[in-house]
Amino acid sequence: MQIAITIDESEKIDRIDPIGDITITNDTTTITEKSTYLDSWFDALITGLNAVKQGKNITVEIVEEPEPIVFEPWQEGMRISYGERTLLISKIAEFTTALKLAANEFLNKFERQTEVDSNNLLKVIRDFVNKQPKETI
Repeated sequence: MQIAITIDESEKIDRIDPIGDITITNDTTTITEKSTYLDSWFDALITGLNAVKQGKNITVEIVEEPEPIVFEPWQEGMRISYGERTLLISKIAEFTTALKLAANEFLNKFERQTEVDSNNLLKVIRDFVNKQPKETI
């Protein structure tokens, strides 16, 4: 289970609209979205994870994307569907760890910038990372 991001750093990263590529893979199936708003994706993934941890199905709309992301509990893990792709994740903890690592990497891209956060989604992502046990990051 891995979540990878790529941000174009040729220019200063836009804190309000951070654009890049995201790839979510379970080694057999991959969901990739290019040139997308990464903060919105992280917010959707955090929302979906929190719902699945409570045993709930949820459909999360990403305002900038044509397709919603569907999250469903599945056995000891979860199922994530986006467009024509469905990822089966055997353990919720694996997804949680992958999400924390990717979110932490994403936030670290902004540490060199001194502007005050005016992007509320960055605060949501930071809260998620800070609430997780340190050994998983």
